[in-house]
Amino acid sequence: MQTYLITGAAEGLGKSLTTQLVQRDHQVILLDKNIKALNALYDELNSPLTSLYPMDLLGATLNDYEAMQENLQQEFGQLDGVILNAAIHPAFTQMDQIDYQQWYEVLQTNLNANFHIIQNTLPLLMNTAEGGKVLAILDGSVKEHPAYYGAYGVAKAGLEQLMTTLAAEQTHSNIDVYTALLEPFATANRGRLFPGENPMKLPMPDDIAQQILAQLLENKPHKSIQAL
Repeated sequence: MQTYLITGAAEGLGKSLTTQLVQRDHQVILLDKNIKALNALYDELNSPLTSLYPMDLLGATLNDYEAMQENLQQEFGQLDGVILNAAIHPAFTQMDQIDYQQWYEVLQTNLNANFHIIQNTLPLLMNTAEGGKVLAILDGSVKEHPAYYGAYGVAKAGLEQLMTTLAAEQTHSNIDVYTALLEPFATANRGRLFPGENPMKLPMPDDIAQQILAQLLENKPHKSIQAL
């Protein structure tokens, strides 16, 4: 049994990743700001392998991240993996019309929070005998059609660079670094952004999660970015 921390775990891809890891008898720590959705998933899974960690990445302070590290250390002692899945994407907006507050909120949630999580979970990932894994979920759409993605696109590009830096720095450690550059798939948020799109023509989160975990759970050493 391994222990994984998943951000944005209560809905969409995070929910699928959580469910499939529990089905594989792994311990999963569900980090999300949506307490109602967290509790619903906890009840649905009805498993001793799940632990809830309510946390709003937008409002989290440095003290909150340090407390997270301390709490996880006391409760679990180590982490086998961290999956950086949480993200917000309010709307498509032209650059000169973006609300500056929304810009900062997206960057805080989608980029800065991931830096703090990585920094505060690395000691727990290094405690594992076989080495820990860090995976970030990226979005291929922002590279193919960058217009109007605003802070979301900038944050995703920054997250990719953050993971590249992490991988280069961990070359001689027992930490493996991964990115999953994903094509469009059906989620409630995508349905809001693309109301005219038929979700039945897109992959479902369960399918994407299965593909990701099929590679992430392989016991093969990787010391550089792996595109899933």
